[in-house]
Amino acid sequence: MRSILRFFLFLFLISSTVSSAQSLLSKEISIKATGQSLGSILDLIEKRENFKFSYYSKLVPRDSIVSITADKISIKDVLDRLLDKRYEYRESSDFIILRYAPSELTLIVEKNTNMGDYYLVTGYVSDAATNKKLENATIYEKNVIQSVMTNNSGYFELHLKNIQRPIEITVSKENYKSITTFFLSEIIIETGPKKNWFDYYKDDFSNVERTGIGRFFISSRQKIQSLNLGGLIAKAPVQASLIPSIGTHGLMNAQMVNNFSLNLIGGYSGGVRGFEIAGLYNISKTNAEALQMAGLFNTVGGSVRGVQMAGIYNNAFGDLMGLQMSGIHNSVKGTQNGLQISGAYNSVGKNGRGMQLSAGYNNIRQSQAGMQLTFGYNRVRENAYGVQMGSYNYAGNLQGLQIGLVNVTGSTSGYSIGLLNFKKGGYKKVSFSSNEISDYNIAIKTGDNKFYTIIMAGKSERADEAKLFSFGFGFGKNIKLSKYIHYNPEVSFQSLYLGNWGNINILRKIDSPFTFRILKGLSVHAGPSFTLYTSDILPFSTPDPNATAFIAKRTDHLTVIRDKKLSGFRGWFGWSVGVTIF
Repeated sequence: MRSILRFFLFLFLISSTVSSAQSLLSKEISIKATGQSLGSILDLIEKRENFKFSYYSKLVPRDSIVSITADKISIKDVLDRLLDKRYEYRESSDFIILRYAPSELTLIVEKNTNMGDYYLVTGYVSDAATNKKLENATIYEKNVIQSVMTNNSGYFELHLKNIQRPIEITVSKENYKSITTFFLSEIIIETGPKKNWFDYYKDDFSNVERTGIGRFFISSRQKIQSLNLGGLIAKAPVQASLIPSIGTHGLMNAQMVNNFSLNLIGGYSGGVRGFEIAGLYNISKTNAEALQMAGLFNTVGGSVRGVQMAGIYNNAFGDLMGLQMSGIHNSVKGTQNGLQISGAYNSVGKNGRGMQLSAGYNNIRQSQAGMQLTFGYNRVRENAYGVQMGSYNYAGNLQGLQIGLVNVTGSTSGYSIGLLNFKKGGYKKVSFSSNEISDYNIAIKTGDNKFYTIIMAGKSERADEAKLFSFGFGFGKNIKLSKYIHYNPEVSFQSLYLGNWGNINILRKIDSPFTFRILKGLSVHAGPSFTLYTSDILPFSTPDPNATAFIAKRTDHLTVIRDKKLSGFRGWFGWSVGVTIF
């Protein structure tokens, strides 16, 4: 009677599994195509049936020419005919994943025994065509998340603990079709929902294993396990590990997404949805959500949604939605939506929306909508819609604001405020002039017509008066009145030096020159100006007598504002005349 009950229970298990599989692959379609590329036929099926195929492009010959005529057969049968049964198919949400698997496996179970506190399954895995025993094939039981790999003789021993339902053994190996075997264990069967959840991820998350960090910290057996299992992912509430190869889930660590993960030195997991902390490093195969902290570095093969904090380095191969904070370097290969803070270097592989803050270098490879702030270099390769503040700023197409010592952009749009501003097709001039205060002046003007900045210096050296040196900064605008005449209103702030750096002598000046073009690259300019002058000797708050005497001699006949009580303040109308090149 007991054997009959177990037999019917086994039949129920198989039938329920089959019925639950009635989905995309079982859907019947009709299709006719002659002499068309495989890629175009796959695209047609996607469009008609409203789902997507996911596959590694180098392993699916999209350019190969195929023909097919099918009337009301399943999508699986259509794929078998198109791909010559050299692939296996897995479903995930609205995707069918094509996995290259031209060969087939054979599982030979040698022992299936209840050992008391665990259940033992032993056997061999071989190639179905050649009977050759296969090394490094993965054998795992989904319900208890336990796995083992075959040795060089194709032999395995799988110890299953806490198993309370029919055993479901799956064998997987790269380039082979996976096989699953069901059998009943000689223990009490409990009904109810499965303990663990499994799914297949359509994306390739093996990037972390190919990095320098992955090659050094992830063992070869774990990498082989990942190749065998591909996008198979399960979830578990808790995991703990000493190093990636020693942990609660063993070789299955890289396939497990955990709610809480504790890595004493470091760990390699399928992902985290909660909290992960490590003494030195965390490596996550897929996504990290909520909080990930490590003493040295965090590396995530997918996206980060939450907070990543590390002493040296954070890296996400997908997107960032939240915060990355590290002592040296933060990297996002996808899109940034949030904040990056580092001691040296932040980088984003696609678009940046948010803020980058570093001491040395911020880089966005596509477009930016937010803010970059650094003491060093900010770079946006494409469109910059936000603000860049640093010593050196570069934007491929500036639509926002740059503030720095040197600003460079490939467009004339946006605003650049700095000592030097280089814009493609912009305003770049050098002027030589004379005015009522200094006899010889040079000014470098860079930016665009709507706004340019000025670096200036000047001197006067006459036998009957003190030597004067001036230097300052300003900004202006180029207004085109005709083909040959421009108007250039300018505002500047200049400091005067007459022998003592402790004396502060400031000119605040408005110039209104008209520029007359003589020939290409050569113009003359002349116009009126208005200047306010203040003088102060620190810490006494009294005027500098040398500078005041110099200014009075040069401007007495032009002065319109004079403070008799404070001889260090006056205002006057003046002039400038000069030549502009470039």
